[in-house]
Amino acid sequence: MPRMTAMAAISISMVVGYASGCAAQTFPSDLPLAIVCYHEQKQSWVVGYLETVNADGSAVYGRGTLTANLGVERVVEPPRNRVVALDCYGKSLEQLRATGRLVELRPGQ
Repeated sequence: MPRMTAMAAISISMVVGYASGCAAQTFPSDLPLAIVCYHEQKQSWVVGYLETVNADGSAVYGRGTLTANLGVERVVEPPRNRVVALDCYGKSLEQLRATGRLVELRPGQ
């Protein structure tokens, strides 16, 4: 029977640990694919697409240099470093969903 080196054993355990850790993660089912906001000053619509889902379930939506953070409370957080120009900041997913301002993500379709 061949002997396994310590490095091979560590590598295998890391791969198995990583694979089982990935399998345990689930995608939050309430996150939309995109959020649609209105820019009052420019009189135009802006669509922020889902870019990142963090381990705590919060998410980042963006388009170009514009980003919006969706907190774990499911409220679009207003930016801290610029004037709030979009009407979706400070609104919850429920409020945006009720007004038809979300593009839903439907996995498996």
